[in-house]
Amino acid sequence: MPWLAFKIEWLLPSFALVLFRISGLTLAAPIFSSRAIPAQIKVAFSFVVALMIFPVVMGRIPTDLSLSMVGIAVIGELLIGLILGLAVGLVFVGGEVAGMIIGQQSGIGLGRVVNPLLQNDSTILGQLYFIAMMMIFLLIGGHRAVVRALLDTFETVPPATFKFDATLLELLTTLLTSAFILAIRLAAPALIALLMVSLIMGFISRTIPQLNVLSVGFTVRVVIGLAVTAIAFSFGAELFTDMIAEFLGQTRDVLADLPSGATANAG
Repeated sequence: MPWLAFKIEWLLPSFALVLFRISGLTLAAPIFSSRAIPAQIKVAFSFVVALMIFPVVMGRIPTDLSLSMVGIAVIGELLIGLILGLAVGLVFVGGEVAGMIIGQQSGIGLGRVVNPLLQNDSTILGQLYFIAMMMIFLLIGGHRAVVRALLDTFETVPPATFKFDATLLELLTTLLTSAFILAIRLAAPALIALLMVSLIMGFISRTIPQLNVLSVGFTVRVVIGLAVTAIAFSFGAELFTDMIAEFLGQTRDVLADLPSGATANAG
């Protein structure tokens, strides 16, 4: 076995390519990228996963990589992980935007809280949607599906063969559009109900001018908004799981159809 010690230096550049692809996912995917997780654990996770799959994909990595070629290739590997993680993260963004829209229209958005996972301000309903979707994501094994999707990319896009293409920009546009549509679909039942409340309160204010519509309407809008949101969310869970699968499928298909070309040859 002593000869293996002399091959470590030859294996390090190839291992770096695998490690950077895993690291890209860790930096962008939900749960994995949470700031609540210490950076040391993220680094250890990326290293352990890369160490486990490296023997499997080692035969697909070019052996004639120079240091400059590796420096260029790791950027592409990092982008693959980032793209896959971003695709899943946009689904969560769509859910949080839906909660923010409902909160603004119902009046709950006046009280803002800090999302500890994303370290930013959010409405109460926005954070509620985000946490609920995170629980659904874990229950359906979404974290394992994301890692499995990343492992599949080693077959469709072998290390050091990634080439940036305009289809990636089209994919980003498609995913952003789909995330916005998801937000509208999740918020639509509550928005329609709140619109009906506004119309009814408008008619009441005309027939009973003595009634303080502002004070009564605020309470009614909050109660109706929360009630309809609770009912609609039970149907939104299935929509969320479908969007996770759709986003992962679209991303994998686009990555698989990218024009491949070994970085070693391009250098």
